[in-house]
Amino acid sequence: MRTGIFTAACVFTIAAASFADDAARLDRYLRDGSIADGIAAFSGSSDNSETFSLALLQTLDGLQKFSAGFSNTGINPDITRSGIPFLRAISPPSSISTDAITPEAAAALFTEFKHALLRANTTLASMDGEDFGVTVNLSRVRLDLDGNGVVATNEFLVNSLRRPFGFSPPSPGEQDLVIRFDSADAAWLKGYTHFLSGVLSVITAYDWMPVWNQCAHVVFRNPLPRPPIAQASRPLATGTDLTSALDMIAAIHEMRLEPLRKDALETARNEFLSMVACSRLCWQRVLAESDNANEWLPSPTQTGPAGAKVTAEQIEGWHRVLDELELVLKGERLMPHWRLKPGTGISIARMAENPPAFDLVLLVQGSALLPYVEAGPVSDSARWRTLMEPFGRGFMFMRFAIWSN
Repeated sequence: MRTGIFTAACVFTIAAASFADDAARLDRYLRDGSIADGIAAFSGSSDNSETFSLALLQTLDGLQKFSAGFSNTGINPDITRSGIPFLRAISPPSSISTDAITPEAAAALFTEFKHALLRANTTLASMDGEDFGVTVNLSRVRLDLDGNGVVATNEFLVNSLRRPFGFSPPSPGEQDLVIRFDSADAAWLKGYTHFLSGVLSVITAYDWMPVWNQCAHVVFRNPLPRPPIAQASRPLATGTDLTSALDMIAAIHEMRLEPLRKDALETARNEFLSMVACSRLCWQRVLAESDNANEWLPSPTQTGPAGAKVTAEQIEGWHRVLDELELVLKGERLMPHWRLKPGTGISIARMAENPPAFDLVLLVQGSALLPYVEAGPVSDSARWRTLMEPFGRGFMFMRFAIWSN
């Protein structure tokens, strides 16, 4: 009997050690920046922990290739710091590239990023509702963001995410941001893949050549074709503020973009609706948790990153925000426009079904939106002020929205 007990104890100890080793594998791949190796290792995932690990790696692989692709095109570092969505996630190149970049190649980088997100979304969709736990030190995640083929010791993911999420790069002696991802976070990540895919669908829905033909030389060092105004200009000091500013203004003036695909906005609308559903599921799972272990999104009884707390009023308020977004996306609540009569607004559903040309001036002025004007309840600024009350100032609401999805 003693032999049997000893044998059972050994088997249990080995199994526990093996499980702990499996649980730590994702963190090791992320610390080393060996994303491709991690994807290969988890490609035959057999449980929720491994499936989530694969999806997270697929998402980060898309981000890494997107950043590396643009870094290798000689993109202007000022553009990456400008706050333009997606472009601010690009790491400044480690060396100056003079490689040519075409409109097709630039568009392909956005499309490939979207495909990576869709792969991650498909992976997450294969998970069941059983809980799991995967612990990751987010402060130590490294990626080859500048595309030089080397994962440098300072290429931390938090460097790219510090502005939207408020992260800071790790410093000596600072406590690391360690998160134990669970089933609630799987719904959160799936919602984010829907959201980002929807935004990319909108971006890639239009022909951006009119903009390229005015300012591509401001964005890239060696655009091909080079805008006519750049070809005709006499040599100027690199980065001359006045000429760059005028060329960007001209690009805005020329922002009359024709849709390339009529179904792209409808695809985006469906992605945003799926995001709403995922966010509801995420918070449902958060509120059902009874532990308090390195949470990413905490319930009122838990603690989030860096001691962050979320109140019951905020969670209830976020569900009201989700309800409002769903009504807007379905066309049951109308979007306001500054010059429309009271009680009238823009139907997002009708706009998605039959998208207009993106004419910035006519959209602001209102003429381009006339085919989509309806009478009905409007999601106006007064309504949104009420929705944002549980979160404090508008900035705090945006930070909560970006964090919680």
